[in-house]
Amino acid sequence: MSRFASLNTWLAASAVLLCLQLPVQAQERFTLNVPGVSDNRLFTPASASDAKGCGGHNQSPALAWTAGPEGTRSYAIVMHDPDGAKGQGIDHWVHYGIKATTRQIAAGVGAKGTLEGLGGTNSKGTTTYVGPCPPVGDSAHHYIIQIYALELAPDALPAGLTRAQLLEKINGHVLRNSSVVRRYLR
Repeated sequence: MSRFASLNTWLAASAVLLCLQLPVQAQERFTLNVPGVSDNRLFTPASASDAKGCGGHNQSPALAWTAGPEGTRSYAIVMHDPDGAKGQGIDHWVHYGIKATTRQIAAGVGAKGTLEGLGGTNSKGTTTYVGPCPPVGDSAHHYIIQIYALELAPDALPAGLTRAQLLEKINGHVLRNSSVVRRYLR
């Protein structure tokens, strides 16, 4: 056997032994979903804005998620329409300071202001959920609902942050994120 063959055998055996000695940490996936609805589906009229002509009841969607990774102390939720305002985007929902033990939000609570945590400021200048209302004749707008698992305590941030301010404040504190997409058209 050549020196290179024995060196390769020794390296392979060492790698196997090293792998057996290192603890393997299974990382569970962190996932967000709208219960009972697959991704990229149309919002029901209940979730659309209740403003005149928008066709809805302004009911925030129910959300459920798996536990965040170790070290998660709170969650933040953002719903953003990148197609809105002629491609400049519209923020429909900004909410954060949700306790790490929370795993779901019931339908409608985001618009009522009864959701635990703090309301951030959306593009309409309010601190609650505002449903979709794209212009008539536009193609379906995409609404990205994103959840962030944060290493920040629920009370670490001030109330009323815009989406841009929230993203700036949580920079470096996001452990994981997950998102779902909904669509709506009129």
